[in-house]
Amino acid sequence: MAAINMNKEQLQQMIQGDKPVLVDFWAPWCGYCRRIAPAYEKIAEEYGDRLVVAKVNIDEEAQLAEAEGVEVIPTLILYKNGAAADFVVNPGSKAAMDQFIQEALEK
Repeated sequence: MAAINMNKEQLQQMIQGDKPVLVDFWAPWCGYCRRIAPAYEKIAEEYGDRLVVAKVNIDEEAQLAEAEGVEVIPTLILYKNGAAADFVVNPGSKAAMDQFIQEALEK
């Protein structure tokens, strides 16, 4: 399953659901965001049964990014039980994303 592009309303609905939600805050002009995108899509495929894997374009959802405290992209935020549980800025690799997800899910 591919990562889902979300807006503020969709994100608010999803984080109230049963599954944790992993969100990549990114922008099309961000070279590093584009570089990690294939690894993030692999995360979506591998974790799709346990997580909702989503993307938020900060150019289109600037107010949401600001409200979530996103100052540097890419930033991944994992939401559990309706709130942000943890975040990571500029994950260096898919392995770093895997580790972040495992640790954040255990919190």
